Amino acid sequence: MRAVSKVFFTKNLDQAAALFDLSGFDKLISPNDSVALKIHFGEPGNTAYLKPERVLGVEKKITALGAKPFFTDCNTLYKGPRSNAKEHLAVAREHGYSNVIIPEDNDCEQVEVNLKHLKRVFLGGTAVRANALIALTHFKGHELAGFGGTLKNLGMGLATRLGKLKQHQDCVNCPELKTCRKNQTIEACWVGPSALVQEKMVEYAFGALKNKKGKAGFMNFICDVSPNCDCFSHNDPPVVSDLGLLTALDPVALDQASIDLVVQAAGRDVFRALYPDADWSVQLKYAEALGLGSRRYELVVI
Repeated sequence: MRAVSKVFFTKNLDQAAALFDLSGFDKLISPNDSVALKIHFGEPGNTAYLKPERVLGVEKKITALGAKPFFTDCNTLYKGPRSNAKEHLAVAREHGYSNVIIPEDNDCEQVEVNLKHLKRVFLGGTAVRANALIALTHFKGHELAGFGGTLKNLGMGLATRLGKLKQHQDCVNCPELKTCRKNQTIEACWVGPSALVQEKMVEYAFGALKNKKGKAGFMNFICDVSPNCDCFSHNDPPVVSDLGLLTALDPVALDQASIDLVVQAAGRDVFRALYPDADWSVQLKYAEALGLGSRRYELVVI
């Protein structure tokens, strides 16, 4: 029987600093620690991304503990202003963020995971080398994963462009594999089936947390719940009203609680309705199987 993890919940989206202490995040951080604040800065034209006023209290909390926080993300696989560090940094600044580090493509840490699909993963060096990690996640829909929560923010978000490519590829099942040379470049085909992408994504999340030794905390902001990822240069109306903020030391319990709240509020599974070919439970089941957390949780309402 899996342990029951505590997930803290408040309807007040501006209480990130208060939940930081209640969730025990303060105990994760030591003086002089470098602390990566993993966030998605949003594509230009997108307005649903997580706004800085929601999370600056977390940065201040960490600074007050004598540590050194910084916001970070990795470049996108698709071509655009967030596919290179210089323009990506400019987008972050335009969206109100400062104290940002975007690793260059060659700043890559290979982490051995030796899992079902991948033997090693390719992650942005900045976050891997940080002493601690706090994931600040805008919860929303996603066409391949069903929903994008903490597991996706860690797995897909902290992967380098090569790492993102490896997650999307399905070369094993390609009839042209023996003669193909594209799979050796960043220009390779990169849309695999949902279940495969989700499991690879979770293996990347496993790699991202491997060296943190418990020094990681997770926050899901259920607001502006757009049907699509913040990588889109636009966003459709929310699929559910703003629900609040959830925090936990367990990323699996956090994502499970988040999807449960959205389904309950909507009165139906809006993400399955949007993306019937994307069974979002795959990522949760596999993450639990890998020991990243438990789908069983106790919701502590603040």
